[in-house]
Amino acid sequence: MNAQDKALAAIFALFPNPSSWVSFVQNEDHKPVCISLANFAFRHNLTASADLVSLADFVLQKTQQEQSSACFAQLGFEELLDKKEEFLKVAISLRALTGRINTLLANQEIPLPKVTNTMLTRLKKEPADTPYKQNVLRSLAFWLGYERPEISAIWHYEALLNSCSKSRQTENYREGARIGFMLTSRGDVIDHEILGWLRKMLKNYIDQSISHFSYGRWGKVKSHDITTLYVDFPQEEQGGGLTAYRQCLRSSLSLAHQMAIGWALSPYSTKNRFLSIAVVIGEYAGLDNYLLPLLNAKLPNDPVIRMSETARQGVLMNDIRVVFCSRPNETSLFNGEALTIWWIESFWSTLYFDFVSDLLSDPILRPDAPSMEKLNRLLRPLPNISREDEESNAVLSFFKFPHNSILGVDIARTLYYRRCFHEALEILRVVLSINPADLIARTLRMILLRNIALEAPTQGAATGLFRQALKEARFIEANCACESEDFYCEHAVVHLAWAMCTVRRARLGDAPVDAFAFQEMKNSVFASLETAAGILENGISVSPSAIRSAYLLISCNLLSALLKDDEELFVNPQKPLFVSDSVCSEVTTRLHWQLGYRRNGVTEKAQNEKAEMLMIAMADIHDHAISLQSYRPTIYFCHAVALWDCLPVKTVAIAKRTWLVLRKAAKIAESVKEKNVCIYSFTRTYGEMISADEFILHIQKCLRLLEKAAGGNLEKRFDSEIIPWDGRRPLLMTLNF
Repeated sequence: MNAQDKALAAIFALFPNPSSWVSFVQNEDHKPVCISLANFAFRHNLTASADLVSLADFVLQKTQQEQSSACFAQLGFEELLDKKEEFLKVAISLRALTGRINTLLANQEIPLPKVTNTMLTRLKKEPADTPYKQNVLRSLAFWLGYERPEISAIWHYEALLNSCSKSRQTENYREGARIGFMLTSRGDVIDHEILGWLRKMLKNYIDQSISHFSYGRWGKVKSHDITTLYVDFPQEEQGGGLTAYRQCLRSSLSLAHQMAIGWALSPYSTKNRFLSIAVVIGEYAGLDNYLLPLLNAKLPNDPVIRMSETARQGVLMNDIRVVFCSRPNETSLFNGEALTIWWIESFWSTLYFDFVSDLLSDPILRPDAPSMEKLNRLLRPLPNISREDEESNAVLSFFKFPHNSILGVDIARTLYYRRCFHEALEILRVVLSINPADLIARTLRMILLRNIALEAPTQGAATGLFRQALKEARFIEANCACESEDFYCEHAVVHLAWAMCTVRRARLGDAPVDAFAFQEMKNSVFASLETAAGILENGISVSPSAIRSAYLLISCNLLSALLKDDEELFVNPQKPLFVSDSVCSEVTTRLHWQLGYRRNGVTEKAQNEKAEMLMIAMADIHDHAISLQSYRPTIYFCHAVALWDCLPVKTVAIAKRTWLVLRKAAKIAESVKEKNVCIYSFTRTYGEMISADEFILHIQKCLRLLEKAAGGNLEKRFDSEIIPWDGRRPLLMTLNF
């Protein structure tokens, strides 16, 4: 890069978003730095003059375009410096690094504080909670931007500050989650090679996916005895009862999910070798009294993942989506205390748990023609064709142990996110032949049929597939323990997708010409939306957070009101799906009352603020329950819709948050492309599997709409400013329909 590009990256590393600049410039103590940066920008031809106004305009305009700070790397400052060669592209000692930083500041006449080894050591252990510490981070960010511009979009000031906030995890936590792993055998040898594999797998997944816990002794793999390993994840929040265990429980179950499948795929897994996993929470001093009995317990059908009663309660309260056994076992401890043992039967991996890397890289699960050909030979074998020459793969591993439904469902899930719908159905056929009442497998089959229906060439073919999907729902309600929000949501979306698929085809010219048939078609659409709304109310009643069902309920009611308000929308493809302010406000306000977002005895302004705060809080809870990056973009999109489409009064503050949320959705979607998986999306009103590129195009269209509706220069406007809108207006929800 030339000097101008390096200077640009340096300023952008200091101020990755408008709020970074605003918070810095508002501090009078920073005025000398601001003046020096104005001169710096002018010298490198970034601004037309060396004054603060020109610098401010330049920074705000540039950062408004980029908005890179929405996504922070989940890494602590200590680990960042320990692995500086990998992450910061710095292959020199810390002492040499500080010297280079200070030299650059001196040469460019930037009066940010000098960086010392002592201060960097302190920042490894302490949060950056003073202006001086924060400015030291700015010095580092400036150097990284200037000397390492290729990484400045990742390791800018906000990211460095975020990494320092994790330094508190070096504290001596007394409470948290402990997850144990025990290998047992009924005849087969358990040697050091197997134990080494287990330790390596644990460490790799923690480092790759839960690295924000890897500080000091926290998040490290430790041995209890020769065949038992354990990992401690500290309770990150103080107080709050079981809700304070949200993050450590989520990490524990993500690790349990990965290891349960990783073990099943490993060459060490045999019919005589078993891996048991147990999760407990509480004060570390007494956790082994419960962990070891859980690991050693002899349970029906040898379930892999066990939990104490307290840990189970924490999982339920924190909205972490798993399916527990219907009836626990009970055993007595050495002191006479009764220990209730619950075990996990399945994970809602379709939406919430991260992909297993071994499945993503499996040679037979890749979405290319040769891999699909091999897979279909396995799934639908021809007569007189031997399988002896087949290389080892995940499907063969599953066929050896077809009772392992967790593995089977995760293989089907991987195929689903790669749009291999029919192949996923074949895997589920095997899972359901062993246990026809497997809730997760049945629900995924319903989802797959819905996705195939959305792509059917004719309305008749789509109708048959939608009906078949609803047969799966009927079976689930009759035979499975289905009181789960996710089942109700996916069931409702079958009706929603059927309705909107009918509308889409009608708008494209497939509407009945006969008046009676046309009316019947409209009636069926409204009936489907009403049925979906009723099912979603069931979902609200069984969920601790009800965020998915609440969003979809508002969607169904708003779509129904929109279509009833202007029935020309059924037949005129040139007419966008706009809604009048009065209809939108009436529907959303009514549902906000139903969902508990509004209260009596306060002003309308306070009502709106309360609804906004609750939406943000619920979105945060839901986000913390998700580690699957291919689903997270959609929850950000849905959060943006809830804010922009469903709040009766739009303010600049809401516009700002909506903008950032949409940008983050696009950024996360971009990050999943390298895994060759798609995005579970509601950008066209119904749940479907689309490519990351298509999803990003949808989000970009939403951003353009938001920019047009809200106006420009959001960062320079007061948060309380109300954005006016008269007449019929576009919705983010229907923009891409």
